[in-house]
Amino acid sequence: MVIKLESERLCLEPFTMDDAFRIKELANDKRLANILGLPYPYELKFAQDWIDMHPELLKRGVEYPLAIVSKESREIIGTITLRIDKVNNRGELGYWLGQDYLGKGFATEAVNSMIHFGFIELGLNKIWASAIARNKPSSRVLEKCGLRKEGTLRQHRFLVDTYEDVDVYGLLKTEYPAL
Repeated sequence: MVIKLESERLCLEPFTMDDAFRIKELANDKRLANILGLPYPYELKFAQDWIDMHPELLKRGVEYPLAIVSKESREIIGTITLRIDKVNNRGELGYWLGQDYLGKGFATEAVNSMIHFGFIELGLNKIWASAIARNKPSSRVLEKCGLRKEGTLRQHRFLVDTYEDVDVYGLLKTEYPAL
């Protein structure tokens, strides 16, 4: 399956090894380390190793890690992934954007594209995501895209010497307006 998802301002497409330096630039951000648990400083080798796994994950249909690319600049501005649980026919959504691209609607646009892909192209029954409870902007993105808060997992993640609550959101195929 060749994957290239397009929206008004974005293309979501598989990474190539040429993208490793850009991912290193964007991911080398203490904010991301504090919210996602990414290593900081983020080294080029981390990006290369991560991208190196993608072809096999895509081929097996177990994970769809895609670059979020601005149509205007043709630069990668972040990443979005849908991890597939084939047994339960659901996908777990994860994403992050570089600091300069926050608050401009890009995350909402990318999440909407990936939700469409999950329900329409993959035929999933449910798409879910989680967000560190203090990451209110991410929770707003998920809610704008139609995901409903299903609950809070208390002290579920250990990040930067602190146990963090995690909010869980979900959207069922029957609730998806495009169907």
